[in-house]
Amino acid sequence: MLNYRLACASDMERCIEIRGMTNDNPMTINDLNSIGVNAANWCPLIESGVFKGTVCEVSEKVIGFCWGEVHSGEILALAVLPDYEGKGIGTNLLSSVVTVLKQSGSVQLWLAASPDPKVRAHGFYRRLGWTFKGTLDEHGDQILVLSTI
Repeated sequence: MLNYRLACASDMERCIEIRGMTNDNPMTINDLNSIGVNAANWCPLIESGVFKGTVCEVSEKVIGFCWGEVHSGEILALAVLPDYEGKGIGTNLLSSVVTVLKQSGSVQLWLAASPDPKVRAHGFYRRLGWTFKGTLDEHGDQILVLSTI
């Protein structure tokens, strides 16, 4: 049975593990650490409420997560273990974080996603109403936005 709950700082290590096990765009612990994604940097932001997230568990083991940043409205990360893909978990996790960010006052939500239509995230976000407004980030990813008004 799937259980969704608000994420906490103690989930961070598991989220980092999951990020390295994804089918699309996996990132190792070293990759993540090189861009500042680690428990030492993120846990204080989670504990202070700047980063908010949702996790999905099966038998009390986290199998997917989504994190957002309250002040900027950015969806920071969304990942689900391969064995659980295609079950609506990613959609539910994203929806939950969108709701949390809206309740926190974010008006314009955004995220960076691959411009390659062969990458599943390309179609996934667009099916959920995220739109490309013509801006790319420093890695060449498209900035997609979702109006919360």
